[in-house]
Amino acid sequence: MPGEQLDLPISTASVVDRLAGRIRPMQPAPGVAPFDDPAYLFEPWWPGIRAIAVVDGGRLARLQAEGLADALTAFGELTEELPGQLMEDGVVLDGWLLALDEGGWLDTHLLRRRMGGDRRAGRPAFVASDLLWCGGVDWHRRTYASRRRRLEAVLLDGDRCVVSHALRGEGTLLAEALARFGLDALSARRLDARYRFGASGEGWLRVPIAPAEHFERPRLALIQRLPFEEPD
Repeated sequence: MPGEQLDLPISTASVVDRLAGRIRPMQPAPGVAPFDDPAYLFEPWWPGIRAIAVVDGGRLARLQAEGLADALTAFGELTEELPGQLMEDGVVLDGWLLALDEGGWLDTHLLRRRMGGDRRAGRPAFVASDLLWCGGVDWHRRTYASRRRRLEAVLLDGDRCVVSHALRGEGTLLAEALARFGLDALSARRLDARYRFGASGEGWLRVPIAPAEHFERPRLALIQRLPFEEPD
């Protein structure tokens, strides 16, 4: 929920001690409508739950998600997969927890069942959108463009743990592409913005989309193949 503080237990001095045991994730400001602006990077607003993943000592030390007391248990399959795809240790990722059905389609019903304690409901996935720490070093004071480039170099895409693909400057084009999958919003982040704990201001917007009247179910792999590009 907006403004919620996420508690991160102290596990190693390299990362968690430096976080002083707490982190408050950045919260988006409401946008009005899709727009084009080369100063922004646009990506899907994923139909999942916001999560902070802390990988330290070669393991997923903490997975904190909105509305879940023990996300690490609820999404336990990620404990091996996510650390195995990282090229660095001492990493803190900001992203989304999703649930996929057997065909890889995003399924909010299965996600709700997971959140309710049914660990057999679907297959968990994690889509990373931001990088706060890497190699035990704080990255949140750097620009979003720098954080994204580092995130894409550090997290190798796998079957269920990926970096959210994005499109620079062309929010209206992305909105049209996402509408056919029934998604109701897109993310717009300023490339020159730092990570702000709490309210983001214009640094991050949640922009509403009008879903198409007839749409196809969203599939993680299919959305990731939309014509996105990396920021310069």
